[in-house]
Amino acid sequence: MLSILLLTMIILPGLIYLGLAIYYQDSFMYGTWINGIYCTGKTIEEVEKELIDNFEYEHLYVITPQEVEVITTKDLGFQYDFKSSLIEYRRNQNPLVWWMRILSGHQNENVLPKVSFDENVLEQWIYEIESYQSNLNMEPDSLEIVRGEHGYEILEKKEKILNIPFAKEKISNALKHVVEEINLEEEGCYFTREETMEMEAIRKLYEKVEEIQNISLTYQLKDVKKEVTPLEISFWIAEDDAGNIILDKNGEVVFDKTQISKFIEQLANQYDTWENFPFVTHNGREIVLTKGNYGTKINQQKEVTFLLDYLKNPGELLREPAYIKDVTYQDSNRIDKTYVEVDMTLQKMFFFSEGEKVFETDVVTGCTAKGWGTPELVAYVNYKKRNTYLRGKNYRSFVNYWVPVYRGIGLHDATWRKEFGGELYKKGGSHGCINTPLEKMTELYEMLEVGMPVVIHY
Repeated sequence: MLSILLLTMIILPGLIYLGLAIYYQDSFMYGTWINGIYCTGKTIEEVEKELIDNFEYEHLYVITPQEVEVITTKDLGFQYDFKSSLIEYRRNQNPLVWWMRILSGHQNENVLPKVSFDENVLEQWIYEIESYQSNLNMEPDSLEIVRGEHGYEILEKKEKILNIPFAKEKISNALKHVVEEINLEEEGCYFTREETMEMEAIRKLYEKVEEIQNISLTYQLKDVKKEVTPLEISFWIAEDDAGNIILDKNGEVVFDKTQISKFIEQLANQYDTWENFPFVTHNGREIVLTKGNYGTKINQQKEVTFLLDYLKNPGELLREPAYIKDVTYQDSNRIDKTYVEVDMTLQKMFFFSEGEKVFETDVVTGCTAKGWGTPELVAYVNYKKRNTYLRGKNYRSFVNYWVPVYRGIGLHDATWRKEFGGELYKKGGSHGCINTPLEKMTELYEMLEVGMPVVIHY
């Protein structure tokens, strides 16, 4: 009895295992899902019917550079079946290891149908869209150099030509894989015509132009750096009346002296301070001084000559322009942070060092009643001298400190005066100089250096 029980315990599981293996020879194993359909225990015919019932593929969207075209599968005589794919799938399952599927759980597979369609109809469809889209672009291929917002640029107009055999291969493959869309340009289905000799010459010319307009040229104007842009440089390249770039007999680019002169003139207008000197007073007023001997003035003729020579063999350059008039104490605010300021309305003189007011005194300027009024101007310390005589018509005066700034006008002490400031200058002013108390002039004299700017204004 015991032996029968043991024998049963051994044989029965084997029979169950073998029975399931035989069962799964003609059906799909446990946990099988295909295209979202539960297939366990079902035959190929049963699964195929469900797949066909759930299959939808009516259109293929073909993206071209012009627009999106649509292929209707019905027009191609599109046919499909899943049987061969299901047979192949089931052939690869091993029914003897059905138990492993129980351990591994569900398995979802995507199975493509076997597809067929009329290749001739597809080819005709491709020819029709190629012909239609070619008619949309009737302009021939062209290549030209034009000036844009960043200088010269090359403008290309090239028709994209469809490689019909290659496009047919790609579209056929898309249909067979039941994809929803295909981008022919991304798939490399287009090509362009070879460039003509004329177009090649234009491209070589552009390479020369691009190299010129992209040179690294920066003007150092005191503490301001002005980078010359490709657009600005592009205007230096000579053009004929038709707008074509002019070349010399050696095939090199010709430069337009007139346009270069205009650029330098604009540079001078923006940065020159000679006889056009902006200044912010100690109390915040913005004024412009048009007289004096202080400020910068670019030597325009010399700069034009320099640029014409430089452009023949350009390279990276930080250029300080040649000046007719130059100064030492000047920055982007048109005057350095260290300077003398005389306010004739207040009859005050100030000294600023690195932007900080470190000195102030009352003064007496030129006598306006007698026509000796001190002019508004921007000047500079010409030199410094101790213990000298100032001479003029009907006067000879000794001064301890003499600092000339503009023609006969200067800063000096005036020991013959007992009072300074107020409105003394109107009737009892100087011959034009800035009369300063001795003790204050002693202090100021030590702070002054040759070349320092002196601003005199009302």
